[in-house]
Amino acid sequence: MVDLSNARFLGKGSSRVCYVHPEDERKCVKITYSGNRKVAREEMKHYRRYLRRGVSWDMMAETYGCVSTTLGEGVVFSLARDYTGEISASLDSYLHAESYVLYGQELFTALLSFRSYLFRQRIIVRELKADNLIYQRVTPDQGRLILVDGVGNNEFLPVANYSVLFARRTLRRKWGKFEHSLLLSYPDNVMLQKVVSMLRHTS
Repeated sequence: MVDLSNARFLGKGSSRVCYVHPEDERKCVKITYSGNRKVAREEMKHYRRYLRRGVSWDMMAETYGCVSTTLGEGVVFSLARDYTGEISASLDSYLHAESYVLYGQELFTALLSFRSYLFRQRIIVRELKADNLIYQRVTPDQGRLILVDGVGNNEFLPVANYSVLFARRTLRRKWGKFEHSLLLSYPDNVMLQKVVSMLRHTS
């Protein structure tokens, strides 16, 4: 059993809390605190499917399965850290806070690479949001986006799980909504507005 009584708290979402794994600083443990465990169970089904397919984990948090903890059953995931060793910040933090510097070309390259990754690996998501993405700085001037939440298929007919054609259609629709949400959520971020416009010209 993993003892989380002194573990570093990372954050709290709509249904789960996250801690740094006390035995491995390169991993984290997510615990469902709400009574509804359906989303977590569905998410694990998709992760197991991706494990069987042998997808690349370059831009998605890798899962290491379920574990018993002092706070209940949890799921262990990889924890992104920057080249400095610091825990990587969310894309939302970069787009909101002046203390995080992310230049236009950097952001464009990261988003373009992440979009290509989703389509190439056929990673289906419930919803793409900036706070579900981590920006990991791998060098002082290079980074990549990593999906840490939202994996799953909430379509009424989840045929995208089994069809390459429908997977691409679903991803195009989800990505379009993501771009639109970025514009609405960060209306004062002029750099982001330009980046989204550039992305739309490369689709």
